[in-house]
Amino acid sequence: MEPSESPIPQDFPEPVPSEAYIIPTLGLQQGTFVFSYLSIFLSYITPYDLPVVYCILELLRDAFHTRVSFLELIMEALKVESGYICVIAIFFLISLIPLCYTIAWGCSKREDDDINAGPTVDAIIQAEELSLEESLKCRRSFLSLSLQIIILLLIASIIAMFVTNEQIASSIDETPSVLRSSLADVETFLRDTEQQISFVILEGLKTTVDRIKSDLEGIDKLLGEPVQNHLSLFTGIEIIFESIMDISTSSNNLSRRISLLQETLARAAKISYEAEYRLDELQIQLSVLQRQCSYRDRPLCDTLKIKNFEESGLIEKIRKLQNDPVLSKLMTMGEAGKNSTMKILTQELTVARAIFRNYRTELKNATLVSREHISNHLEDFTNATFSSTTVLSATVNNLVGEVSKIGNFSDSLFDYYRDIGEVLWLTGLSATICTLLVTLILLGALSCGCCHADNKAGITLIIGAVIICIASIALSGFAMVEMLLGAHGHVFICNPLYDAPNYTILGKLIDKPGLIYPVEPPNGIIDKIVEVADPNRTFSINVSLANVINECERNKGSFSTFQLEGLINVSSIMNYRSYPHLESSIQAIAASEAPFIKFTAPIQTILEDMLTDSDVNLTAFRMDLTQLSPDKDVMTFIDQLQRVSAQIQDVATSSRMATLGSRAKRLQASLLQPLEHLRGDIVYHLTALELQLSPWAAQLNKSLNHLRGAQAYLDLESAAVCHNKSELFRNHLKGHFEAYRNHSNVILSDKCASCRPLFDIFDAMRVLFCHHIMDPMNGLWFSSFLCLFLWAIATTVSLLMSSTYRRLEVLSGKLQQTTSNFYGTTGSLRSDARGILHLQHQQQQYPESSSHWSTTQRFVSVHFAEVMESRTDDEIIYDDVDVYRDDEVDVDYIELTPKNDDDDDDPTKFQECLI
Repeated sequence: MEPSESPIPQDFPEPVPSEAYIIPTLGLQQGTFVFSYLSIFLSYITPYDLPVVYCILELLRDAFHTRVSFLELIMEALKVESGYICVIAIFFLISLIPLCYTIAWGCSKREDDDINAGPTVDAIIQAEELSLEESLKCRRSFLSLSLQIIILLLIASIIAMFVTNEQIASSIDETPSVLRSSLADVETFLRDTEQQISFVILEGLKTTVDRIKSDLEGIDKLLGEPVQNHLSLFTGIEIIFESIMDISTSSNNLSRRISLLQETLARAAKISYEAEYRLDELQIQLSVLQRQCSYRDRPLCDTLKIKNFEESGLIEKIRKLQNDPVLSKLMTMGEAGKNSTMKILTQELTVARAIFRNYRTELKNATLVSREHISNHLEDFTNATFSSTTVLSATVNNLVGEVSKIGNFSDSLFDYYRDIGEVLWLTGLSATICTLLVTLILLGALSCGCCHADNKAGITLIIGAVIICIASIALSGFAMVEMLLGAHGHVFICNPLYDAPNYTILGKLIDKPGLIYPVEPPNGIIDKIVEVADPNRTFSINVSLANVINECERNKGSFSTFQLEGLINVSSIMNYRSYPHLESSIQAIAASEAPFIKFTAPIQTILEDMLTDSDVNLTAFRMDLTQLSPDKDVMTFIDQLQRVSAQIQDVATSSRMATLGSRAKRLQASLLQPLEHLRGDIVYHLTALELQLSPWAAQLNKSLNHLRGAQAYLDLESAAVCHNKSELFRNHLKGHFEAYRNHSNVILSDKCASCRPLFDIFDAMRVLFCHHIMDPMNGLWFSSFLCLFLWAIATTVSLLMSSTYRRLEVLSGKLQQTTSNFYGTTGSLRSDARGILHLQHQQQQYPESSSHWSTTQRFVSVHFAEVMESRTDDEIIYDDVDVYRDDEVDVDYIELTPKNDDDDDDPTKFQECLI
């Protein structure tokens, strides 16, 4: 297959990325981050406009380089953080609400004027006090329910505080492990990147070199065979050789035919010689017979005449045909003799076919030196490429060493970091426990109320309110500190880390202008890191941090992302033109046209001689032999002799004629008849030879013309064909370098050594800090704020409940003193009974207002039962309430009637009437 037709292999071995990364197995992305929504709130209260943030970053740089004091940093930061200050003020004011309300409640506390401690005689006043007690109990129930809800919310907030505090502590404990895993993954990434890039360059080059060597080893098929096929296609030289071989076969058949002709001619000549002799004897006998004829029969005898072979010319024609030189040459063409034409033609044809068919083998032998030179230069090319990759290996090793130093330095800070984490955890736990204790106090007061220990409940609520006043201030301070850490950590660290795709603040901070550096780096932090790893480098990497993060997130290759072209010049390494000796050796590979020039000239000479020798006129010989027939002449003589013999009167003469006729017949039967058959055979062979010779000569002439045309094409075009095919082969060899370079560029710029692990590390660290630490911290201060807010409400509810318990206690004591007085007259008892019965009558009259009267009836019924228990048996009033004793006094009672007929369904719109 020609190089132009055989595609250059585009498949190369691809590197296998490492799977030994730890960060993806940690599952930092998993979980539900409940308090992430607080970032929306924080974005409103904290500054994130670029000028403001840039101003703060300037302050941070000055503080980082100790150009300003910590106090000055705080004062300057307060100027631009008005939103945060407002929230802090709100926290502080909310924390003061319990204290202020408690003071106000304590200052406004006085004796209730509407409750008289003395006994009540008037039933109207007694009913109002009973209604007040019911109202206070209703208020107590409402406040108790409110306090229960507040306590439930407080418990939920406390649980949130506990959970978020534990999440913060757990994340801080995991931070060293995650950081070590990140550094280990960075080392793995660096080594894997170096391995993959080196694999692409070196293994790709090795594959290319092996393919080139394989093509050089198969130059006979890739170059020699295409030349052969092209020349064979356009000249048909192989077909011509086959046709010439067919001519050789035809020549053998022709030679055999001529041999048969010569054999027949030889037999015919032998018979003709004897027949001529016998005819001469017969001619002598005829002459004697004519002389012996009588005078009278002499005219008849003189009419007898016989032709001899000299007169017919048969022997001369047979001899001429037998000795014809053209037939002799034609006969020798097909002979297998050592110096025969066909033998020489076959030898020359074999040599020519060998030259043409063995051209690719000769080409392989002729290009041996050039191929060895190419192999040697390929080895030099491979060694130079390997030397170039050592720069990458050295730089990667230096970077790995710097990562190890960072790991060692981080290990020294982990104890201090854990101490800070423990302080934060203990502080959060203390705040949570304090909040829980305050909540338990409120819960205890609520429990006392449920057990009807109103006095203890009131005192406990007051104590709880006082503790809340103190705890609110402490909890507000804790919430402020947590918000200071969480809000600023989220705004100034998390927001820049999630500011995709520009990462403006992150770039301003550590890339360009690089506020953490005393002097701004000229090309960014990436170049700064490489400079630290390789101070003697001769290249620079001008790539922004934002671009690196975005490219790594899209799973791009490290080579193009970090612009490592300056570190390892792949374009120069993969360009074979950079090695002139290699290119010149490839250009020396060429196919020669010399074997095809005039290599069929001997064959053409032989064919031309054969064509010349085939110019013989066999038709004349055939026509002459066709006209001659000695047998017919003798048969005519015998017939004439019989007729004359019948007319001869002389018996002796007639007898001699009969004898002569018998001899003529014997001559005709023994010699002339076979000679006639041989003459027919000779004519047949001449006809067959003529039929074979004409196509053979035409085929010979055609093959000769084709061979001349093919040789002319070879002489004129073989050089161009060899040059073109050689150029195709050289381009095929160079195409391997191009395929290697294209494949390497594609792999290095897209697939090879993906920097996605770096983004995974970056994402894991920001998830750990922002979602696992900052979000719970924001949740902690938010839960603390909810506790402050609920405490402010709980203080009000607690003090109100305390007042309610106190009033219920006073009212309950008064009612107990009133009901314990003894009624002196039975009229009073009967009056109470009549009043109760009248109220029952009213309830039956107005059943729709039964719920309104049920309470009053219950209290009066209780009072009546107590009076009944204090009377003697003879004072008890039975069912007949209309029978009175003479010394009893009748008492007036109040009847409640609707003001209007339309108000029957409204139990609150009634008027009082005396009964």
